[in-house]
Order: sequence, then C-alpha cells, then structure tokens
Amino acid sequence: MFRLDEAPSGQDARLGELIDEFSAIVNAKTFPCIYSTLPYTTGEIYFSRVIADNYLADSVLAELVELCRTIERSPDAMGVIFVDDGRTRTLEDDFVLATEIVQRVMRATASRPGRAELPKPDDPWWMPWLDGIGLFLNFSTPNHRARRSRSVGSVFTLIAQARASFDRNNRASPRARSEIRQRLISYDDVAPHPALGAYGEPANREAWQYFLGDTAEFYDPTGACRHDGSR
Repeated sequence: MFRLDEAPSGQDARLGELIDEFSAIVNAKTFPCIYSTLPYTTGEIYFSRVIADNYLADSVLAELVELCRTIERSPDAMGVIFVDDGRTRTLEDDFVLATEIVQRVMRATASRPGRAELPKPDDPWWMPWLDGIGLFLNFSTPNHRARRSRSVGSVFTLIAQARASFDRNNRASPRARSEIRQRLISYDDVAPHPALGAYGEPANREAWQYFLGDTAEFYDPTGACRHDGSR
C-alpha cells in the first residue's frame, strides 16, 4: 500500500486516476461522512490497486495484512483498496466478492491461538480481526445507484481501518451519527439504511453495515447474522 504522498502515479497511472477520482468524491462538501477529509489532513490514508484475475479475495487479504502492519505504527491509518480487474459486475456480484473477502479474513484468523474466545458475528461486540487488529470495513461500488454514499469511484472499493480508530475522539458518538445520517438523507436517493447502528448495542450487527444495498435489504457477508425483520 502507498501513502497518498508516496503513491507511484508515474509507475501506475491507473492507481493515480483512481485516487484522484476517490479523493474528489469523499472530499466534496456534500459527502455525508463528516470525517472523510480527516485522513487527508493527517496524511494517514493509504491506497492500493488489486488487478489479479483470480483469487481476488486472497489478493485483497494480502493488502489488508499490510494495512494492519501500518496500523501497528499509525493507529489511525485508513486503507483504500481498489479492485480493478476489468470485470463487469452487478450489485449482487459485488456482494459475493465482499462476502469472499470478509470470510477470507475470518478464516485467516480462526486458527490463531485465543481467537475461539472472541465474540461471534451474531454478537453485538463482534468485529473481524486480522493479525491482532480489530477492523471496520466499508464496501462501496459503482453499482450503488440510489445509495450514492456507497459509490466512491468507478471500481469496487474496500475502505478499512481499525475499529478503535473508528470510535476514537467521539467519532461514533450519537451526535456524530445523527449528523451523518441527516447528511445521508440529502445525499442519497433512499433513506438511511436500517442496518446502521451503534457498536455494542443489543440489536447491532457490525457485518450488516459493511455492505449496504440500494434498498433496505440486509446483507451479511459473514453468513452468520440472520435478520428477523425487526429493524
């Protein structure tokens, strides 16, 4: 992965194009996330481009492992992984890829000592762990039409950071969540997704927030969190 000021645009012009595209969207004043400009201010945003024809989930996993090493040195680092393999996908295809990535992360961690005692995906305190780092994941794709806040460029994009960073300095406070969701109402063509919750609340399941479709349907990339229609 390359930090923004180190991105080798000369060697990989396509990566430079994707970075510029992504940056223009998330730095726009109307973008719903009130913290989207923060990693640009601190310089703690890192980018990579995955172009593998096969074993995409494994290629993305390798980038996440590198990100975890970066997070050990810089706890607030954010990673942006572009999947730029040239394939034509539907939104459902995007969810399949997101599922492959999440479950690949889970398998990579499952055999580690002590991981059996960690919360399971249907627990409100669950999060995916990789190399000792608890993560928060966001999958965004160009196939999100009505939910424009989940379209941050022309390719499938994974945004990842430490969950501890996600929660730091009241960034996940009720006030911040309320402001972001009000901005979502103005930005998206659909209502804020009912899966958006607060970590640790009894009805919350982190995995439901990773991939949001254009409707109120619940997507679970872990395959373990059943939705009973109560949210």
